[in-house]
Amino acid sequence: MISVVGFGSLLSERSARDTVPGLQNYRLVRVDGYRRIFNKVGILFIAGHGQAPESLEVSSCSTEPSEGVSIIVAQFDCPVDQFGELYEREHRYRWIQVEARGLDGVIQEPARMCTGYTDLEYRLNKCVTDEEYHDRVGRHYSGRIWRDDILPFPRYLKFCLVSAAFHGDAVLENFVDTSFLADGETSIRKYLVERSDLIPSSLRERPAFTQGSQSGN
Repeated sequence: MISVVGFGSLLSERSARDTVPGLQNYRLVRVDGYRRIFNKVGILFIAGHGQAPESLEVSSCSTEPSEGVSIIVAQFDCPVDQFGELYEREHRYRWIQVEARGLDGVIQEPARMCTGYTDLEYRLNKCVTDEEYHDRVGRHYSGRIWRDDILPFPRYLKFCLVSAAFHGDAVLENFVDTSFLADGETSIRKYLVERSDLIPSSLRERPAFTQGSQSGN
């Protein structure tokens, strides 16, 4: 088994099982010293969901070091023979090892987590040839993958919010407060004050999105 941490769509166990049907021991944990950031162009949103390549609403979620921040994420054990599918799903990320702790504070086994790359590092380390890069990225999208001026793909952000909310208000609150736009300054909580249309209707009465909870953010 390979222990894996998921922080965006993998907060949905169903989504995780779509790629890793044999996963085991799915649970919530904390990873200290990281925050989420929506700064990676989601090629799948362009290639598979019809988003225009020139749209700014095209980002998916990554992570980056952030002192004093603690993200609530999912940790699960992936069979070795199924990790290849997960690796392909998350191909444009860098994989790192992190130490997680249970919500009760108990240290977990070290886990692999996706984090940010640069375009040059991705081409040098993940795409052996120009032809492979073209097949994976270039035939769908010609710009930079890692950017500071993009916004979340709406359907993806909604899915992440619903997935976090499934685990309870504390997890949803953590998600909106420890996730940021690509600019690195605007929290998802603040963004959703301005873009309330992106809050799923089933979540609009949750504490994370009530007026009192939003004030001051």
